[in-house]
Amino acid sequence: MTPLVMVALLVTAAAASSDSGAALAGRALPVVPTVGYRGGMIAPGRDSWFVRSRVPVTFALLSLSSRKRLKKEPFETDPLAPGEIEVMRISETRLLTVERIRFWSERMQQPRFFLVLVPKAPLHPDDALILNHGWFDRPEYLLTYLHLDETYNASLERGELRPAILILPDTRFESMRRLRNDLAPPYLKLIAEEIPTIVSRRYRIPLERDHWAIGGFSFGGYLSLDIARRYPKRFDSLSMVSGFFNPKWTFWPGARLPGCFSPAARMTGFFPPCDRCNDGLAGIGITGEWRNSPG
Repeated sequence: MTPLVMVALLVTAAAASSDSGAALAGRALPVVPTVGYRGGMIAPGRDSWFVRSRVPVTFALLSLSSRKRLKKEPFETDPLAPGEIEVMRISETRLLTVERIRFWSERMQQPRFFLVLVPKAPLHPDDALILNHGWFDRPEYLLTYLHLDETYNASLERGELRPAILILPDTRFESMRRLRNDLAPPYLKLIAEEIPTIVSRRYRIPLERDHWAIGGFSFGGYLSLDIARRYPKRFDSLSMVSGFFNPKWTFWPGARLPGCFSPAARMTGFFPPCDRCNDGLAGIGITGEWRNSPG
């Protein structure tokens, strides 16, 4: 599916300076130029005690202050009635229009929003990609720091991609721990049902599976993998960059991924479980490509 090539172009940019450098995708991904992102954690001595201790401690300290990421911008506090949809054009490039769509989420019982990068005429997108940001981010950061609109516009100008709608949801929630223990986390219906319905109606993207892809990095990769396994008929492909998964998951009914649920995998950080997850997916017949690099 062509949108997956766009996943490679955009999500790989996000992973260029991430801390794990691990990627799991549903198809082969091309090598693309890197794009700078906000500074991450750098620790010397791969596999040293310093690496093993510093990353969890740093993440814990960041988590204590993560409520700042939940601060609402003025537009987010405006009242919105159930069923009401608010559309705002926020920027554009030569070939793209960037819109912000705000709507009442029945699942969340509050207004939520997402950004949409829409190819301009005479381009006619028939496909859509949902790209999910990291835990400490907002969807706007993908434009401010990664310049995804400029990257996507340049790729369209060079004829490297078939045009598709790019969707950047607001996936900020109060507690990751609560999400990982929730049997029906709120992002399931929000991202897999409510947002595609709005996009399909507004931009005339068919809801059939072969028109939709999903991907993300870090927490966005976790979220994308969880949605894809629970909505196998919604998405044609999945891309996950520098992400992780919950070792308690089973992926398809009756399927258990060999190696993914061992105590050792749970004790050694994000990378080894994802490595084993890739092996497990291959073991149950899900084809894909796994890449890793220093980072």
